[in-house]
Amino acid sequence: MIATPILVAAQDQAKESPERDTSAIVAAAGEPFVAIALLRELPRQLGATDLVELQHLDRNLEAPTTEAEREFARELLLVLARSSELRSLGYVHQVFETVPWRRQDAARAIAEFAIDQRRRAADWRLLVRSLPVVDDDDARVILQSLQMFPQRGTKPHWLREVILAGLRSGDVGKSEAAKLLSHWTGSQLHDGDPTKGPLSQWQAWFDEKYPELPEPILPVDSPTSRYTYAKLLTFLGGERGAKGDPQSGANVFEKAQCIKCHRFGARGEAMGPDLTNVRQRFQLKQILEATVFPSQSITDQHETTTIVTTDGQIFSGVLAAADGKIVVLQANGNKAIVDRRDIEEALPSRKSAMPDGLLDPLSLDEIADLFAYMRDRQQ
Repeated sequence: MIATPILVAAQDQAKESPERDTSAIVAAAGEPFVAIALLRELPRQLGATDLVELQHLDRNLEAPTTEAEREFARELLLVLARSSELRSLGYVHQVFETVPWRRQDAARAIAEFAIDQRRRAADWRLLVRSLPVVDDDDARVILQSLQMFPQRGTKPHWLREVILAGLRSGDVGKSEAAKLLSHWTGSQLHDGDPTKGPLSQWQAWFDEKYPELPEPILPVDSPTSRYTYAKLLTFLGGERGAKGDPQSGANVFEKAQCIKCHRFGARGEAMGPDLTNVRQRFQLKQILEATVFPSQSITDQHETTTIVTTDGQIFSGVLAAADGKIVVLQANGNKAIVDRRDIEEALPSRKSAMPDGLLDPLSLDEIADLFAYMRDRQQ
């Protein structure tokens, strides 16, 4: 939440203004600081006409280019959720589902509604699904709100996401994550080594209970990587990174060997996740993280398995069945075909079949082209 002298002055002006209705906010939409100040002066309960007007205003917002514009978009969702009106809450849910870059803001709005007013099962599901994309204070508030619901998460990947969200949200957020894990599991763990923080025991607990799953730790850039995750995220979110060429990106999709495992439109293989609508389903930071740190999050349908054959051969990758045989898609994009009768042992692996350092051979412009290609719906 931003707090600048300009915003403070705008808030003082809004308090003195006789116009504190939604029409004034619509009129001030081109001046985000003024609009934010007016939004914060609105009463909690708004009439149906006002709420429809705010939804219409929100629906017509363009992607923000400044921090003030982003805060205005965020504040709109907070006001709509705070109203507790069912259609407005439904609208915030719709934003979460359809606008990836606003998922964190929508989840924060629903979390504040849950803390201040009431808990609904649909909101619990949304908040759990938001865990992979929230960080900082938003993650803390969402972790806190989930403790107030009677529902308890039991799926291992949910427990892991709670730990990761806590690690992304500072010391207070880590404490909230530990409380939520106790609420969900019914277990109370000691704080462990105080120098490691309140989640260290839960990380050890998860590792012991689910040894086949990726460790609940935040990803770290490889010292041999050409680019850091932070550098790429900043680049792709900037002016130059946003101007990639989709047509050139089609060639990069093949050069980077994405085509050997992933489908995009009519191109590629279906062994890995389908990337056709990836930008409509995930945030940029999620797509980039999955590319730079492929072993950080592995879905059940694309988990990696290591196969040992009766004659001592070892193959590791994503498995698919075909005519009594097993096809193993390996990290280098090659396929190994193994007869089921020749399999001595099959072991789950924590490492993704997708190779590390996939973007290292590419220039920044090629990376921009690749992401532009995945953003292009016409492919």
